Amino acid sequence: MQFKDYESACKYLDELGQFASKTGVERETRLLKSLKNPENYLNVIHVAGTNGKGSCCAFLASCLKELNYKVGLFTSPHLVKINERIKINNIDISDEDFLACLNTVMLAAKDEEYAYFDLLMAVAMVYYKRNNVDFVVLETGLGGKLDATNAVKSPICSIITGVSLEHTAILGDTIEKIATEKAGIIKENVPLVFNSNDPVVTKVIRNRFNEVNSNNNFFKIYSVNKEMYRIKEISLANIDFFLDNDYYKNDCFSIGSNGIYQVLNSSLCLTALAVLAREKVINFDREAFKIGIKNTRWPGRMELVKKNVFIDGGHNPEGIARFIESVKEIIKISDKKTKLLFSVVSDKDYSQMIRELVESACFDEYYITVVGGLRKVSKEIIIDTFSKYTNKEIRSVDNAGEFINSYDGEELLFAVGSLYLVGEIKECVN
Repeated sequence: MQFKDYESACKYLDELGQFASKTGVERETRLLKSLKNPENYLNVIHVAGTNGKGSCCAFLASCLKELNYKVGLFTSPHLVKINERIKINNIDISDEDFLACLNTVMLAAKDEEYAYFDLLMAVAMVYYKRNNVDFVVLETGLGGKLDATNAVKSPICSIITGVSLEHTAILGDTIEKIATEKAGIIKENVPLVFNSNDPVVTKVIRNRFNEVNSNNNFFKIYSVNKEMYRIKEISLANIDFFLDNDYYKNDCFSIGSNGIYQVLNSSLCLTALAVLAREKVINFDREAFKIGIKNTRWPGRMELVKKNVFIDGGHNPEGIARFIESVKEIIKISDKKTKLLFSVVSDKDYSQMIRELVESACFDEYYITVVGGLRKVSKEIIIDTFSKYTNKEIRSVDNAGEFINSYDGEELLFAVGSLYLVGEIKECVN
């Protein structure tokens, strides 16, 4: 199959299912082989995790770019346009290049069955090889072990940002099972950097690393935990923090965001960069890293989209917990009242998310809206769920983007609960 224009290509992809026969890694391995394995010519940094992996990827790409490398960045999902998923030096793939690379992939795919993510992953690998990028920062789609991105057999570094309960019907219904899936990206003799704040997850990851590295190459595993970083100052637009581990001695870094969770994500990035320097893959340049971290902008993560309006992509209980941490810090430095705009899709634990938001006591007013197409949750169900935990009035909004676009209040307004919500707001406000 070949596409004559970008629009027809996107229409075809949008009509594909999320799943297909066999696993993502099996399908992608077959497809990449048909394409003569473009991934084998690329220096891939593979990043998995329930929350934070996209942000960690963005920090990595920014810092490597600051070192004057050409950097491919593959992430998901997109917020407004599919091209956002495939970048070089923070510039989205053009419609023309997307079409050309997809047609190349479709020739290799022939009439075999592939899922949406399989084809996008292949498009990215073809695009990055054609452009001779120095590094590719690759975010997993779902899980790790069976994910299409795990078709990359020889990354130069693997990173696991954190694990919590999500996609339990697919990945397992316990933290141990989900951690085992994420740990599936661990490869023999490939350095691993991971978030060790959860002892259960840490045990699973270390056990898996030891199983894979039977050659006693244990020195290639590096952990990052909350004892290693300390926040110096928070403002509405920035966080300054200290990092103290084997590579940084109370070095101060600044993040262009007030999302508390970005301290961990940037610390994972900085540790991975130091590990790559130790492996003599890159040079250790502390000042370049500081600039790269400061210049990183990752859409939809405590993003200030207009005066007094923040949007955040937290879309599961763990993401909501991290969002609340950031809101509490903002409230400490602001005397403004707060409003919450919330929406959610049906396959999330929205009851727990709503309970966390209400019990945080962070918000003076609540607004809800509906997003997500076939996965949407009705206004009535969302309002009823909020009503279980609060007596405050809950107002409904027909169009989130228009609501934000016209908002000119002095109160702080936070939008959270779904990446669909973030995308709808971004498209309208921008």
